[in-house]
Amino acid sequence: MSGSRSEWVCGAQIALCLRWEDGLVVRIETAWAEDVRETDPLSEAASGLQAALLRYEARLKPDWPDLPLDFSGMSDFLRNALEELRRIPSGTTRTYGEMAAILGRPGGAQAVGRAMGANPFPVLYPCHRVVGAGGAMTGFSASGGIEMKKALLRLEGAEQGLLPGLE
Repeated sequence: MSGSRSEWVCGAQIALCLRWEDGLVVRIETAWAEDVRETDPLSEAASGLQAALLRYEARLKPDWPDLPLDFSGMSDFLRNALEELRRIPSGTTRTYGEMAAILGRPGGAQAVGRAMGANPFPVLYPCHRVVGAGGAMTGFSASGGIEMKKALLRLEGAEQGLLPGLE
């Protein structure tokens, strides 16, 4: 698979778009499933992603497929931040400040915010689990914005009473 192409994979609520370049996924975009049309036919990789997305939406363990993601050109900080995202349990959150401390940058909440905004693989690397101080729903640059962030957290079973910004 060479060149550039895109594939939309739809679940019941959420859609993910794989942006391919020369056989690697360089970006995953989010959208509301009702706003896009699924690609037909789906590649094997996209079919695996769709199966995982449907499990995710059913509040089951998604078992995200091992996609050929392109991490080239990323800073060490961004790579470390992405790996740390995968350690945040589903349905729970960390604040930007907590992430900064874990990543060895106490006081670096803004740097974490920039890294989350640069995350090319949202949902697979769940930047929606990073919230502002006190659970404030801030900063989600993926399509759908804060409402998408809230929807993803709800799908994971996050509880409104524990997250003040989750109405």
